Parts: sequence; structure tokens; C-alpha cells
Amino acid sequence: METPGDSTARPADAGGDLIAAVCRDDQADFPSLRDAAKSRRAAGDRLKLIDSGKLAVPELEWLGAAGAEIFTSDRAGRNARELVLVSDAAHKGGARVAYFHHGPFPAMEGESPVPFAELLELGRSGILLYTSNAKAARDFAALDALSHACSTAGTKPGYYHHGALVAALEDFARSGGWIHVDGRSLTVDADAALLSDCAHAACEAGSGVVLHMDSLLDPVHLSGFLEAGGHILFLTPPSDFRSSYRPIEERARRRRLDPRASYLFSTFML
Repeated sequence: METPGDSTARPADAGGDLIAAVCRDDQADFPSLRDAAKSRRAAGDRLKLIDSGKLAVPELEWLGAAGAEIFTSDRAGRNARELVLVSDAAHKGGARVAYFHHGPFPAMEGESPVPFAELLELGRSGILLYTSNAKAARDFAALDALSHACSTAGTKPGYYHHGALVAALEDFARSGGWIHVDGRSLTVDADAALLSDCAHAACEAGSGVVLHMDSLLDPVHLSGFLEAGGHILFLTPPSDFRSSYRPIEERARRRRLDPRASYLFSTFML
């Protein structure tokens, strides 16, 4: 599974204490991963394990019960029943399972390890769901259905939107979904207004909108977006203290972002 930030993980040399906080399942053997999960939980931390499909389901269950947070996807080849088993074990360990769906939303069994009806069941089971339109177009009626399914378990799905903004984003925000947007999607004043409306709707629903910025935009638009409750992740160097962007940057960095809003790493647009 291709996952942003894999370069931050490193293999275990010997013993669980040498395993990085974020580790792929092929970078250490199962006993070392289990020891790392236990030791990090005892220290008030969590091992974040990226599931590529290498480990058997019972091993993932053991790791979840030991406190590891499991980050999996449709590329790992797990079916819905297996994912629910792992999630139930992780819940007992005070951890969570997060699932990212890269491919299309298939309607029929056999088209994917997790067809759409079962994806809804994953949401109802409490698994954290994420998706993106980077590789496959998304139907917003389907996204809204995901959001409502997740709400029955008290969770909220995350959606990474690439390209031009569309009005349907506001309905998804109102349904309780987390939305991530690339700053390059804001090309006209109407885009900034729509994004602020989305942020306000998401705030009222208990979620939010996250704007990923690798270049500076109109400070008036950014200020309005923050006023509406949005989150800004500046991927640019800090501005000079005399710049009009400086107070906006400081205000944005003080705003706490729920760690469940993002899949694995908050700063990546997936």
C-alpha cells in the first residue's frame, strides 16, 4: 500500500523500543510489533501500524488488542468481516482502525474486497473511513450515505477533494464529513465563499474543513475562512512578523485539529 510518510518509518533493529512510532507491517516481525504496541501503550502512546496485507488477520487482532492503531485500505485486500474483527480487537485495546478507500465504490461483491454496501457496514461498526477523488471520481450521494452510516457509530468520515470546488461539498459538510481541500482549488472569489460556507456547515455538524496551503492566498479570504471555523495547514515557511499573513498563521496554528480528521498524517493531501 502506498502511504505518505512511509519514509518516516524504519525497521526494528532489535526489540520493540526501536520500532518507529509509524511502522509498516513488513518492517518488523510480529513479536517485535506486538512488544512495541504494548510498550508504547504503557507509555501513553500508540504504535501506528500501516497494513499492507502481510500479516494474518489474527496477528492484526493481537496488535490491535495490544494497543496498536491499524491503518489499512482496499489495497491491503481485507474483506469487511476481517476488518470488523480487527476493529473489535483494537477497541478492546483502546485503539482504532482507519480504512482508506482508494478505488471506485463498487456496487457488486467481487469487484472489490469491500463493495459499497459493506463499506457502509464498516462505517456503522465504528471503523474510521476515508476516501479521495484523486484516483476515482466520487458521487456525493454516496459520500453522504457514508457520513450517515458513520454517524450511527459516532464517527465522521474524511474526504480529500482535488480539483474545482463543487456546491455538493456543502451538503457533505452538513452531514458531518471532514473535508480536506488543496489551496490550488480556490481560483475565484466564489470558491472562497463556498469553502467558508462548508466550514460553517461542518462546524455545526461537529466536523470541519481543512485547507492545505503550499502557496499564499488572499489574506481576506483566509481570515473569513477561519472566522467560519475552518482549519488551515500552512505548508509554506513562516511569514515575516510584519506580514499581513503572520496573525492568520498564528491563529491557524493555535486551532486544534482533531487527529481523526486525517488519515495517518495531517499534512498530506491524499
